[in-house]
Amino acid sequence: MTWSRVICACVLLMLCLSPPRVYGQAAGAGNVDLSGRWSEQAYGMSLLMPKGSMPMEQAADGALVKFLTQGPATISVYIRRSQNELNLPGVKDKAVRELGFMHPSAVTLAQDSVPVTVAGRAGLGLYLLVPDQKQGDWVFGQVYTLIDPTTLAIYQLNCNASEFDTAMQTFQAVIDSVSLADPAELDRIRTKRIEAGRLWLDSIKKEQIKSALTPEQWLRITLEGKDIGYIRIQQSDESEHVPPGTSVAIRSHMVDGENTYDTEGMFFETHDRSVEFWTVTTTLRRPQSGPHNPDAPPQPQTQNWRQDGLRDGSAMEVSNETPTNIKKLPWKVPPYAYMSQVNQYVLPALLPRDEPGTLAFYGFDRDARKLSLRTYRIEPLPGGSYRVFERPTPDQAEQVATYSPTGRLIERRMPDGRVFLATTPQELKRIWGAL
Repeated sequence: MTWSRVICACVLLMLCLSPPRVYGQAAGAGNVDLSGRWSEQAYGMSLLMPKGSMPMEQAADGALVKFLTQGPATISVYIRRSQNELNLPGVKDKAVRELGFMHPSAVTLAQDSVPVTVAGRAGLGLYLLVPDQKQGDWVFGQVYTLIDPTTLAIYQLNCNASEFDTAMQTFQAVIDSVSLADPAELDRIRTKRIEAGRLWLDSIKKEQIKSALTPEQWLRITLEGKDIGYIRIQQSDESEHVPPGTSVAIRSHMVDGENTYDTEGMFFETHDRSVEFWTVTTTLRRPQSGPHNPDAPPQPQTQNWRQDGLRDGSAMEVSNETPTNIKKLPWKVPPYAYMSQVNQYVLPALLPRDEPGTLAFYGFDRDARKLSLRTYRIEPLPGGSYRVFERPTPDQAEQVATYSPTGRLIERRMPDGRVFLATTPQELKRIWGAL
């Protein structure tokens, strides 16, 4: 059974709120510990995973995490933010109206009126039976609770109507297991990680950065075992530049169905780290639609996105250009533990890996288009290799990168399923032809 269309409509239309991030796939930020609990780092939420399930983070409909349980049933977790204060009855009423518009025959179940408590906080539940003559009747359930006055947590159940009693027991167990960390404890942990990041970053010298540079590296991009693109990364010391500094250039090509995405990026930072600038341009090419001259070859339709950033000292301005508008935003860079765009590419090769640890830095995330906290959780591996669980912002899922003992990237796994694999130009030419 497929509920994605209904879920997307309900979650996005009924709330009119903003997910924590936007980039192709949606938000996620979780870890799994040995006790079987899943947790996210932005708000310190954790919960007991349904027995026999595995978490799928950064799902296409905006869920932080999804669990496919026995039955089958799907249990999902969302966090949504609003610029205005929220009230749970209003959230629920809007959800009922939106779902009722899409499915007029949906009926409320008795569980709708059962009092709900989540992590010691009052909540509200919504349970609807949705008749479906083609695929069978199914149940849509959501439990709402406020993390803070403008942040809403949503716990969602989808299952076949015939499996509802069993699925409801599992869903209730998940709800009962939810806990939210003390904000003061979260601040203490973040402060400790930022201080560790500051001390390490301040210890890195220009000569170390120069020695860590990789003149050229090629990466395959795969999804579910299929090649969908490639990336070339070039890093160089620009001591002859005025002013002298370090540069990184990237070029990527990715295919999604009939659409292709080509990205060119250039990043530069001065050796004294006082100035940086970057430009990233992405071009989407899709097949020509509508009538065209049959005697002329079809011309692909194109759209362009561009981001330009400039930092001088603590003052930063970032311009984001889309096919429909241009937005320029100023940012104030913290005076310490700041990770530049160049160093986001270069410094993972120098991360300490004698023992496990977590470092945090401030940095601008190009995808989320904001200045935020960036964390690197380091896990040493046998033989001197190491793994880095990189979280670009607190409310994003971790990217998992594996490095050789010399700090060369071997593999990077993205939350949306893409995998970047170190390769050679020869192998890419064999796969793609011309590069």
